[in-house]
This record gives sequence, C-alpha cells and structure tokens, in this order.
Amino acid sequence: MCGIFGGLALTEPFSAQTEAALRGLSHRGPDGEGLLEIGDAVLGHRRLSVIDPSPAGGQPMWDARRRVVTVFNGEIYNYRELRQECRAAGLEFRSESDTEVILNQYLIHGTKVFDRLNGMFALALYDTRSGEAYLARDPFGIKPLYYARTGGGLYFSSELQTLLATEGVDRRVDGTALQAYLQLDYVPTPYSIVRGVRKLDSGSFLRVTWDGAVTIEPYFVRRPAEIGDDPAGQLAEIIDAAVARHVIADVPLGVFLSGGIDSSIVADAARRVTGRPVSTFSIGFEEPSFDESRYFGIVADALGVTAHTRTLSARTMLDLIPRIARISGEPLADGSIYPTYLLAQFAREHVTVALSGDGADELFAGYPTYFAHAVARRIPAPLAPLLRTAGTVAHAVIPVSFENLSTDYKLKKFLDGFDADLIRRHIRWMGTFSERDLPHLLIDHDRDGDRAVAELLLQPAASRDHWLEKLLRTDQRFYLQDGVLVKVDRASMAHSLEVRVPFLDRAMIAFADGLDAHAKLRGRTSKVILRRHAASRFPPMIAGRPKKGFGAPLGHWFRSELRPMLDEVFSVRRIEERGIFRPSFVRNLLEAHWSGRRDHRKQIFNLLSFALWHDHFAAGGSVARADAA
Repeated sequence: MCGIFGGLALTEPFSAQTEAALRGLSHRGPDGEGLLEIGDAVLGHRRLSVIDPSPAGGQPMWDARRRVVTVFNGEIYNYRELRQECRAAGLEFRSESDTEVILNQYLIHGTKVFDRLNGMFALALYDTRSGEAYLARDPFGIKPLYYARTGGGLYFSSELQTLLATEGVDRRVDGTALQAYLQLDYVPTPYSIVRGVRKLDSGSFLRVTWDGAVTIEPYFVRRPAEIGDDPAGQLAEIIDAAVARHVIADVPLGVFLSGGIDSSIVADAARRVTGRPVSTFSIGFEEPSFDESRYFGIVADALGVTAHTRTLSARTMLDLIPRIARISGEPLADGSIYPTYLLAQFAREHVTVALSGDGADELFAGYPTYFAHAVARRIPAPLAPLLRTAGTVAHAVIPVSFENLSTDYKLKKFLDGFDADLIRRHIRWMGTFSERDLPHLLIDHDRDGDRAVAELLLQPAASRDHWLEKLLRTDQRFYLQDGVLVKVDRASMAHSLEVRVPFLDRAMIAFADGLDAHAKLRGRTSKVILRRHAASRFPPMIAGRPKKGFGAPLGHWFRSELRPMLDEVFSVRRIEERGIFRPSFVRNLLEAHWSGRRDHRKQIFNLLSFALWHDHFAAGGSVARADAA
C-alpha cells in the first residue's frame, strides 16, 4: 500500500513539484520514497512495505530489461499464479513483489493485464517502446486515483490535495459536483469537488499518447459464476479462498470486527485459514443505541480471538473533526469516518494490515432500504395521495428521536420518497438533500447540474432487468466506490494502515453476480445466503441480527458538546463569506434541530463536512457553473 504522484506527457519540468507532493503523501507510505524522470514523464512513489519489504521491492520499478516502468498503489492477491505464468514465458524477476508481476504481465498481455489482476490497485505505467503511458484503477475503486489536465501535461495522484498544489489546476468548486454531494453525501466519480480535477472510474484505464492525446476505456468484464446445487457450500469455499489470498503479508495482520455478520465471517475465515489466533479491533460508544460492544464481544468469544476495543466519546469526536477535514481530500458526509479513523489509529499500534467486511452489503443486498423498496413497489397508485398526506402529518406529530435508525426516522424517510421512481427514491432514502431542497439552499443553483447528476446515477441501472439488481449496481458504482471505500481509505491511510476487503475479491463478485435476487433478499431478510453461512458458525443473535451500521450519535452531540462549533462554523458572517449557501436556510436547519422540533443531523453533517473542507482547501469559495465545465 502506497501513495503515487506524477506527471505524463509533460511540456515543462515538474520534478520539484513532485518532491513536494510526495512529502504530502508520506502518511500513505512512511517506509520509503522513489522518484524517476523518464522522457516526458515523472513518476513518484511513497512506500508502505507489506509484501517483499526488501529494497528490491521499491518503486518506481522497471522490468528486468528496462522497457516498462510503473508506480503502483495496492495489492495483487493472485500475483503468485501470475508470476508462474510469467516465468513459463521466460520473463525474469529480481524481487518477490507483486509490482514486478504487473510489469511482466503487461509485457505479455498489454492493456489486457488490468482485467487479469485480482486485487486493489491504482497505478501509472510508462512504456518506453511506444512512448505511451497508462493510469488504471481496480474494478470497484478500492484505491483512489485523481488526475488533472493542464497546459503543462496530465498529472495524477492518490489524493486530491496534492493536485490542488499543482500549477494550472482550477481549484474552483465544481457546481455539478457540489449539487451531487449535497444529495448523496459524497462526490460521485468521475467528478471531483473541484473543477480542474477528475477521478478515474473503477474498472477503467486512461491512455496518454506521446503527443498528449487522452482516451479512457473500461476493461472490467463481469463474468457471473455458475451457481451449483449447493450455493451455501460454494459460498463457504469462496469465502475461505478469498480470505486466504487476502491474508498474504510479510507484516502483522488483524481484522476490523463490528459484531455484524460481514466482519464476523471475515474474522472466522481468517482464523481458520491461517491456523493461528487473529487480533480483532472494535469501536464502542458511550451512547447505548449506537454501541455494539455486546455483539462484537460475543463474536470474539465464539472465535477465541484476541479482541482490542476503544470507546468514542463526544470529546474525542470534537478533537477529531479538524483532523478529518484535513485528511478527507473531498467533503464526505459519512459520520462513520470518525469511528473508522479511531479504529485505524489504534489498530496500527498492533498491525500493519487489517481485513474488513466492506462490500458485502452492496453485493448481497444488506441495507434495509432494499426491503423498503420492495414495500414501496407494492403500494397501489390510488393510495399515493393518502400516504403523501400521511408524510406531512408524520413530520408534524411524531416525536423526534435522535437514536440510531429510530422508528420515526425510518418512517419519515419512507414517506418522503416512496412515490418517486426507483433510482430517485433510492437517492432520497440514502442521501440527504433532495433536488427540491437545492434551489432554497444554494445561492447559485443550476438545473443543468441536477440533470447531469440524474443522468450519471441512472447509468448503472440501465443494463439490469431486476429492480434489486438495478439498485445493487447503482450502490456498487457510487455509494461503495465513492462513499464507503473512500472513508476506509482516508481513515486508514492517515495512519499508514492497509485495509483489505475480501468481499471484493474477483471470485466473490462473480458468485454474487451469478445468484438470483431471492438468494440476496427474501421478504424482510437481507443477505439471505450470507446469513445461512453465518448461522452455521455463530449464535442466532449474531447470524440473525438486522443491519445496524457504523454510525456515530451526531444528533445528540450537535445539540450538546458540538453545538458551539456549529454556531461558529455557521455564523451568518462565515456563511456569507463562503458565498455558496443561503444563510437563512442553514440557520433555520440548526435552530429546528437545537430546539428538538426536527432531526436534521444528516443535513447539518453534510453542510459541516463541506464547510470544513472548503475552509481548509478551497480557493476563494467560487463555484464553477455546470454549463462552464
């Protein structure tokens, strides 16, 4: 795991900027630094040594005959099999690293190499024979890759903030990206929050020719697995094989454990495939409705693992807020980034690599929202006006609760969006501000931006027939890539901790793609086949637990310990200085939440995350209109 930065098809010297950028990525790779100028390219690398920590595994790395060079961030889990293929083809190796495997596989297969890699990666590769260079990103976007085009060339980085310091990059807030963020709580690929930078989409590679021409092509082909007569047994084998690939490391390794079935399955498999005790790491809360200590304690006892736990308090949260704003790179309104940051911080005291259960919800339909869609689809059209009226009444008469996923919160969310079409309904339920809110919130609202966001979000669903598969592909393409995985990457790499996600192993993806929808969601039961697997290994209170989520009690804290900070960040003067939001709208949200009339925790956190990012990174607060992009 590492950080990469550099420039391709350059028309001016760039090495001094690369050196400064690499210093800014030192948290991603504290074990070494490499820098290479070659032709019209500069490749920079910060190293976190996980596989082959010897100097031979350092980067930038050439193939043995110095034809191709790469910088690479990630891990390739099938590198041993690919190494054998390369040796059979007569190619040489000077290290035990997976990086050299990528180089030799490229020499055999060209750009088809990217679809042969089972792992997480973001890389840049320069071919001296053709003068062409490539950027590539793994199939689900586990590792980040930003790029910017200016008059001086094409620049790339693992993090947005290093590109913001690059000369010629337009730092103005992108209006379309902002409108997407306000609705979704994250900035969807290919946008970034600033106009001059874009994110390379998952499962794609970017080609830069010697004359600076740029093209982007998808490479990832989804190949559904053949599901046999015993899918549960098939799943058990795939889980064990995936975890066995993910535990390969030359450094200490542990597991993030929440007490839910996903991380419990990973911890169980890690214990069995390694044949040795596994260290687990968990976060608890002082607030009972958010605390899961009881459940991850039960799992740890059942597995006989070494359990490490910490507790997150409002005081700790207050201390973390400015740190999170600095590491996020882009605004991200996911409150679980705070416990994830703390989790990574204390896990790094013991291990260098951790496994997580991320990805299972998006592959196997783990969110309660999916069941809500099944209910909404069955509502007769004549009842819609009555339910819309009920929604208005519910907001007026149902008492507000600030507990985690309270009944009043779920009911009001359902009634707010039940009558929209499938994808828009999903956006309203999963996100924060609706498209109806934006004209009242934004000083410079652009309807073309709303249309661009809607068209982008509809793309993954277009190729699927079943409504559940449409939602799963949409969540995989956006919420997983740009929300969940970004959160984990930023929180973990801030502490030089590598986090691996076995549920996003290529074999696991193929298995999930091959399953019928009823094997994922049946009635109120989510992740049907995963629960069946968990039931054979854990007590019923674990295998049958509903989805809880890894949230933080922000609703309470915004009314108590964090209120003074909100009052300062969202003073009328500071809102006006940013010149983006209408002060009256923001202040009304705050007052309604503080009084207890409304639960606006999501709206407040969304605006807070953006404001803190803006105050730390943005230049001048100007917004690039969508029609100017």
